[in-house]
Amino acid sequence: RCRSRPSAPAPARTAMSVVGRFRLIVPAATAKPSPKMGQALGPLGINMMNFCKEFNARTTKVRPEVPVQVTIVPKTDRTYKFFLRSPQVQWFVQRVARIPKGSDWGAGRAPVGNITWKEVYHIAKAKSMDPQLVGIPLRTICLSVRHTAAAMGVTVTRDLLPEFSKRDDQPVEELEALRKEIRLRNKASRKPGKK
Repeated sequence: RCRSRPSAPAPARTAMSVVGRFRLIVPAATAKPSPKMGQALGPLGINMMNFCKEFNARTTKVRPEVPVQVTIVPKTDRTYKFFLRSPQVQWFVQRVARIPKGSDWGAGRAPVGNITWKEVYHIAKAKSMDPQLVGIPLRTICLSVRHTAAAMGVTVTRDLLPEFSKRDDQPVEELEALRKEIRLRNKASRKPGKK
């Protein structure tokens, strides 16, 4: 009779648990290591260079500099995975309305921009591809986009209002420069605090 030797015990597996979910907004196809990114990825033990290479490879078909939302799910063994989502609704509304920033007072004052329902539909169509919005009716997403636009001081109408009929003369590429100019003007107008 042959006696079988007892097999060696299987090596114990260490359980990989998820550390959490962390969200970043990163420019598509042009991500570079930066201090802001380092503050987010460093404590998680994620190599910034590797993350930037993977991110840029996955966003090659997206127009450069589009602010893509990224959800990073790191694990305790220093591995991670990340999910991409389309830009925020505010970004879409600002681009379509050709405004550098929304109103500081929301819908309580005169509108700062105007978009049509057709444009709202196209924004909702783009947002419907996000994982958390899959299965939600397009009408519901359109209403959500409309509420976001109203909070930014942008009115939604069937046709463009006469005062905003020349909005398309403003090049989209200049919006970022206008945004920086407004930021600098606001910073200069603040009174220096007492020390």
